[in-house]
Amino acid sequence: MKNLNDIKNEIISLNNRIEECKKQYNFYDNPQVEDYEYDNMKKKLEDFSKEYPQFAYLCTSIRKIGWTPSLKFSPVHHDIKMESLHDSFSIDDIKKFYDRVCEKFEESEFTVEKKIDGLSLSVEYQNGKLFRASTRGDGVTGEDITENALTIKNLPHRIDESIEYLEVRGECFMPKSSFMDLVKLQESEGKQVFKNPRNAAAGSIRQKDVDLCKSRNLYILFFNLQKVLGMRFNTHSETLEFLKNLGLPVVDFKICSNFEEIKDEIGKIGRERKSYSHQIDGAVVKLNDLKNRYVLGSTSSYPRWAEAFKYPPEVRKSICKSIEIKVGRTGILTPVCVFEPVYIDGTLVSKASLHNEDFILSKNIRIGDYVYVIKSGDIIPEISKCEVNPSNDRNKSFKMPLRCPSCGSEVFVDSSKDGKTYRCRNENCKERVKSKILHFASRDAMNIEGFGEETFDVLQNEVKSYLDIYRLNSNILKNYDEFRLKNISNNQEMIFGFDENIYINKTGRNLLQEIEKSKKNSLEKLVYGLGIPFVGKETANILSSHFKNLGNLSNAKMDEVSSIGGIGDVTSRSIVEFFSKNINLVNDLKRLGINTKYVGKCSTYDKKITCCLTGKFEFYTRNELIKQLNDNGIKVSSSVSKNVSYLICGKNPGSKFKQAKDLGINIISEDQINSVLSI
Repeated sequence: MKNLNDIKNEIISLNNRIEECKKQYNFYDNPQVEDYEYDNMKKKLEDFSKEYPQFAYLCTSIRKIGWTPSLKFSPVHHDIKMESLHDSFSIDDIKKFYDRVCEKFEESEFTVEKKIDGLSLSVEYQNGKLFRASTRGDGVTGEDITENALTIKNLPHRIDESIEYLEVRGECFMPKSSFMDLVKLQESEGKQVFKNPRNAAAGSIRQKDVDLCKSRNLYILFFNLQKVLGMRFNTHSETLEFLKNLGLPVVDFKICSNFEEIKDEIGKIGRERKSYSHQIDGAVVKLNDLKNRYVLGSTSSYPRWAEAFKYPPEVRKSICKSIEIKVGRTGILTPVCVFEPVYIDGTLVSKASLHNEDFILSKNIRIGDYVYVIKSGDIIPEISKCEVNPSNDRNKSFKMPLRCPSCGSEVFVDSSKDGKTYRCRNENCKERVKSKILHFASRDAMNIEGFGEETFDVLQNEVKSYLDIYRLNSNILKNYDEFRLKNISNNQEMIFGFDENIYINKTGRNLLQEIEKSKKNSLEKLVYGLGIPFVGKETANILSSHFKNLGNLSNAKMDEVSSIGGIGDVTSRSIVEFFSKNINLVNDLKRLGINTKYVGKCSTYDKKITCCLTGKFEFYTRNELIKQLNDNGIKVSSSVSKNVSYLICGKNPGSKFKQAKDLGINIISEDQINSVLSI
């Protein structure tokens, strides 16, 4: 039996642990524990505060909202506090919430919505224009992330201009497919991998690189109307319909008139959540009547008129059979846990990335021990914890290899704030070559459908570089098929999933057609496919639209590349070094018939108009505006001269404004850009 002093110390320790987790999650976008583990800690602390009210004053972490805003963004004061929701972990808790509300207001209506797992944002419009977006912060003061928010794919920059002022709140998120693509890219480039889509969305919207944020493919769904001038509503559902009619993306909802309907809808969302394109971690039940909401009010941190139901994660226990090493295209060695296959969320899984050596040490993962497997963010298999297997030899701790398991080359160890990175520097390493080729053929690069890992394994003797893909022909495919038949006995199913005749007559032909089709891709897909370190999809787009063809890019000097908006010195150096090592690449690609030109809306500046930009723009990022002007045949100059037709002026313009005025150059505002595009 614990005495009160022990209880007090346990509360202090638990509260400090939660505080540290909140700091890592909210401030650094770097969660240290899985959501369910964090939720359990909060629930335990809440139970302590109720059971031992004399120590409730020590439970400070469960009364706080979010975290102190970062100093790298301008502060935004929330006139209406951005509250968090109280979580329930059982349907009985939801019933208690329902009964409490109905005790006050009989026959109440409720809405049930999906609880999207992202980052809460406040978005404000003035006279129809989006003028500010901010994070929750600590609920009272948030961060101004307007410039990044303008890159959110489905966020309207303008609405009905007759609306004097509107404030809405929503959840910014990254679709599951985009998250998977990002994780693959981070792994291949040896970068720290985001743990889940929420972590990825928050880490993207809360950093200073606008172009990087834009490349992350973020979306938003609104769930609450906070304030609108000149209009009144009676119910929450009316406000959501109003926002929808304005063209704002709104979360799906269902109106429920009794508890059974609420329970059924929560169950339905839970059953269907794996099929959603975005991650959710629960359902939200809200009182529909706005007047009654006002009467119920809020506690110090959450509203009394809403309750969140959190779905429990599916956890499976298995045994770690081995730890394999995966070698990526940049040479990074990544440990992978191979465990006894288990079904999670209807999918059979047998492997999970262990990320790096520090992760293995922190979880104390050893071959032969028990591992608990979940799907991080409902998507990627993840080892949540490790448990000692009494029959296992505990002396068998895992160590990263000092030689590459693929080619035997010496492994180089780099240390950084993210921990140790083990890298094979042999450019001809078999696994590195394989990863480069598969990246080149992937969907976001050259998009050669049918050329995946299985196909490469089949054709690896013929395809030793991505250029060899374009040297394949029907005879090579037929010859390989005969080889395959000799090596697969008593199996009617072909490697490509077809019988022999269909494979030779159709599958091989389809693959060749896909290869031929990829030759016509625009330059940005080729540049991304080349696998230049630090060059992602968005950077490839910027480079391609600027240089117009691969020859220009390959001959560019470092200062020319780094002068382009959104391209830093590290990326510039990487690009120049890549082409200095591959001096024949452009000619080789051309000889194979691969397009090396940028296929944009306008390949030349046919309007004979030159613009210059100055100041900060509300509705465009600088690179977005440059691309739009270029695509419409308008050249953009980095400096003001007599050859400039227009100076496009944003907020807080620099010295270019005075220069343009002195030269008599037409100065236009952001609102007048369309008048230039329409010339």
